[in-house]
Amino acid sequence: LLRQPPSRPISPEQLAAEVKNIYSGLIMVETKCIHVVRAQAHEWETAGGRDPPELEDDHWQALIALHRTLLHEHHDFFLASQHPSASPALRRLAAKYSMPARMWKHGIHSFLELLRYRLPDSLEYMLAFIYLAYQIMALLYETVPSFKETWIECLGDLARYRMAVEDEDLRDREIWAAVARGWYTMANNLIPNVGRLYHHLAIL
Repeated sequence: LLRQPPSRPISPEQLAAEVKNIYSGLIMVETKCIHVVRAQAHEWETAGGRDPPELEDDHWQALIALHRTLLHEHHDFFLASQHPSASPALRRLAAKYSMPARMWKHGIHSFLELLRYRLPDSLEYMLAFIYLAYQIMALLYETVPSFKETWIECLGDLARYRMAVEDEDLRDREIWAAVARGWYTMANNLIPNVGRLYHHLAIL
């Protein structure tokens, strides 16, 4: 027989305090992510149609590390706020503050768009970040089922980004197109009245 690791029960009060602490840290990182992406976008706009200066490797790695931290903060927030011991009010916080949408917008999408504008120089970093974000979303799909439809659509979106940046290996492109199609079809079956899913499938 395998012994289970010891675990201590957590009170609703302790859990609420934990969620509050996580959220405070999350806000700080989210604000930083918004600021740096806007700064890079502004640099692109002020280049006047010319390519902006290339970013050094350590700059890209710092940007990826910052967004990775935000994704991990979101993951911790979802695990704590959707904990079995959480009160109904605590469970509602994620929806109340639009946490899934904020995670996608500030933690993933805006950075992917920045990386896309910097292609082909940013390709290596874009691939690394897509895989990282995909892993986090897959983990949330497994551990936080209350937002399953959102995670499924995000996985489809990430697979579509991966497909779109594949120019060399057509087989890989077809594989990621099939992965994206599979996620969108799954989401479509769960929420059939959402028009954008049909749009995504049509593009694929």
